[in-house]
Amino acid sequence: MELTFEKWEDGRWFVVLPEYDGDQEDLEMVDGADTFLDYLTEDGMYVTVDVNLEKTEDEPIELKLVAHDEIGGTYQVENLEGFKHDVWLCNVVHFVFGEHPELIYFKVL
Repeated sequence: MELTFEKWEDGRWFVVLPEYDGDQEDLEMVDGADTFLDYLTEDGMYVTVDVNLEKTEDEPIELKLVAHDEIGGTYQVENLEGFKHDVWLCNVVHFVFGEHPELIYFKVL
């Protein structure tokens, strides 16, 4: 599945999910996810990734769930040289995947 993230003029990152009918603020990437996207972007404004719940050779970056509560989950980033921060993902992940998966694999397109 492809997901695109865009950085607004005010510096905030959002996932682009036109089919999501909740509040726009639910789609904001915060608490390390924004830093992660800054690290991944080439143009400073957009990042498109291919996301998979099963490991393939084409999705070398791994997010490993290390904590979960009623509002979101914290993931440790694996296999991304130079990036040593955790990433927090809110419950919009449930909209995308039906849950907070234990592992998420992806590559930047």
